[in-house]
Amino acid sequence: MNPGTAAAEVDVREIRDIDGKHVWHPMMNHSALETNPLSVITRADGCTVTDGEGVEYLDAMAALWCVNIGYGRKEVAEAAYQQLLELPYYPLSQINPPAAKLAAKLAEILPGDLNRVWFVNSGSEAVDTAIKIARAWGKLQGGRFKIIARYQGYHGGNIGGASLTGQTKRREQFEPLMSGVIHVQAPYFFRSSAGSEEELAARCAEELETVIRYQGPETVAAFIAEPVIGGGGVIPPPADYLKRMREVCDRYGVLMIADEVITGFGRTGELFASDLYGIRPDVMTMAKGLSSAYLPIGATAVTDAVFDALNAEGEPGFMQINTYGGHPASCAAALKNLEIMIDEDLAGNARRVGKTLGEALGRLRDIPCVGDVRGVGLIWGVELVEENGDPLSTEATGRVLSYIKKEGVLAGKNAGWADGPSNTLTIAPPLILTDEQAGKIASAFETALRKFHAEG
Repeated sequence: MNPGTAAAEVDVREIRDIDGKHVWHPMMNHSALETNPLSVITRADGCTVTDGEGVEYLDAMAALWCVNIGYGRKEVAEAAYQQLLELPYYPLSQINPPAAKLAAKLAEILPGDLNRVWFVNSGSEAVDTAIKIARAWGKLQGGRFKIIARYQGYHGGNIGGASLTGQTKRREQFEPLMSGVIHVQAPYFFRSSAGSEEELAARCAEELETVIRYQGPETVAAFIAEPVIGGGGVIPPPADYLKRMREVCDRYGVLMIADEVITGFGRTGELFASDLYGIRPDVMTMAKGLSSAYLPIGATAVTDAVFDALNAEGEPGFMQINTYGGHPASCAAALKNLEIMIDEDLAGNARRVGKTLGEALGRLRDIPCVGDVRGVGLIWGVELVEENGDPLSTEATGRVLSYIKKEGVLAGKNAGWADGPSNTLTIAPPLILTDEQAGKIASAFETALRKFHAEG
């Protein structure tokens, strides 16, 4: 059956009416939907999604940075279906085989000795779990409890993750947030005064060390960082930045938490961005690409040393439980997803096609409203600016996005600098993207941006 034909059978008016009465959508004021309605997405296949009118779009955001193996993989659906027939659910208060097999597979492919895995349902839960692990571990080290995060970082929707997030607009509605969180600068070269990326990395490492010393090393439990900042404007770090931050953490006995919810499972051209940048974190959070979003699942992995500390004789273990964590069907789907990802070398494809995409996007720099193009693998950002270099407004950036959509491509936007507007266009397509599709994305961006510039 043609996907467009099936989508055309959907009663779009009825769906919109039901949705408008009952669904609360994220990150928007619903009064605006009367004049700018949302699309009704009904089908998807490969890198393409189809709306209720039968119009197809190349999904350049893999939905929310997550459908890494692409849409429509029947093998994943079949794996989940068979597991639901055999054992639809049992909690990890006992052993369920898919969770055990998935944990073993993750221990095999994760960097370093991240051999112990705590299952949850989302990236947000994975981050909150990492916070609790760091604080539980810190108590055993004499009372360490503070977490150092970064401005512009994004760490999820739970109250702990919101506390770590370094973006004013994602925090202020919910403040006061969790205490014991300190923020340091992100390695954002485009808006820095550093003369080189090496200088910026050195500055950031010096700042982290200074903050730890002023706070008191005996009070600091962990430093958390996305290897590539995603929701804060797509900011890849200088090549040696994470190694320098790791060295500071080691010097003061601070855990390093790598938040790989977005970057994990091939997005950067390696299975994990920690591998790309040559670090071995003590704790890692993951979700999105773990199942390519076919079913909800997340996880927090720790080293043997962290696990052993919390499970030493006389200790209570980790005092948290999660009803759906390690859900058998989600684990079965994730196992099949990882099999596809590894067998088809999708990380390698992200690296190869990402180079093609990056080169094509780089040619946008000659358009006056393009301030910066940055990325790695298949995660890219195009930061838009006013004539004076200030960030382009959220409204103007939204207009560019609408022009990109008219070219048949769905992209995203995020805030970049400080508490400024959402002026960075974001690209994170499925890792099965072809060179031809990469060209279509770049062409859509160029057409849209030149149209916007011509309007003045």
